[in-house]
Amino acid sequence: MTMSETRGGVSDEAVKAATGRTPAEWEAVLDARGAADLPHGKIVALLRESGEIESSWWMQQVANGYEKRKGKRVLGQTEGTGFQIGVRRTLSIPPDEAWRLVTSAEGVRGWLGGAPELRWEKGESYRLRDGSAGEVRVFKPGSHLRITWQPEGWPRASTIQVRVMPSGEQKSVISFHQEHLPGPAERQARREFFDAALDALEEQAKKA
Repeated sequence: MTMSETRGGVSDEAVKAATGRTPAEWEAVLDARGAADLPHGKIVALLRESGEIESSWWMQQVANGYEKRKGKRVLGQTEGTGFQIGVRRTLSIPPDEAWRLVTSAEGVRGWLGGAPELRWEKGESYRLRDGSAGEVRVFKPGSHLRITWQPEGWPRASTIQVRVMPSGEQKSVISFHQEHLPGPAERQARREFFDAALDALEEQAKKA
């Protein structure tokens, strides 16, 4: 089984070109350093301390690949969707107002990281100023939407789902769920990003 079959599109050749070793070679090296019984963070620390890989992103990829080869799974990782994150918050506004909020230009700017000229239609594509790109996959007015999102340098697109649900009288739950993240570092970064987005949406709701 090649790494491209199990690592979200990162091939053995790409790993070797970026790190100097294939996944199998890294497995042997990390086994010799006692990594088999270590948690993810300490495996990354081993790689960082060795000085053999300059990129933090590639340290994460090598550690992720090693853990998968060993049959290990780390926090936030699932079999079918890779690393994922979900955050939600209850706001004191009715669902129709919450939906208008998350799909408004200001709302989208908060949770997508930009304000593209985007029509909410299935198949509509977009590109942000930072180079991130994607397309609308699902749009159910008043309920939920799903888009792809791929920053430059990521081996594959992730998916973001935004959902609005009623929660008692005149309250709503806004949730963000993202799948197919490259690794735990990106998962933590996206958790912090969506927490900040919910803070911004909550402030916007108070001003409305």
